[in-house]
Amino acid sequence: ILVGLATDALQLEASRPVRRVAACLARELYACTMREVTAENGANEECTSNMAVAIVNAKEEKMYNALSRCVSADELVVSTKTHLVDPATQSRSAEAIEIRLELKAMGILQAAAVIAYS
Repeated sequence: ILVGLATDALQLEASRPVRRVAACLARELYACTMREVTAENGANEECTSNMAVAIVNAKEEKMYNALSRCVSADELVVSTKTHLVDPATQSRSAEAIEIRLELKAMGILQAAAVIAYS
């Protein structure tokens, strides 16, 4: 539900504060996944990565695409409303993308996708 909420807000909402909070939510979802993986990795050899499986199941690729559009400022028109680029939203989106790329480099998202779609 949270992945969908962040995605919808980033894609459909024209309000700067709402888009900023959606980017923060996306960043925290990825950060929570990273914390889960790194905390369990140090404690034992098994890592369940429930959060990673949950966000992959919720189609986090759409959220990633929305974040990418926010960073590149491609998405300046929502419906018929044009809104200005918000540097704070771009910054939060870039932070979320950075964490996601780390998760991908570690192979966490790929493993979660295998688990989720099997």
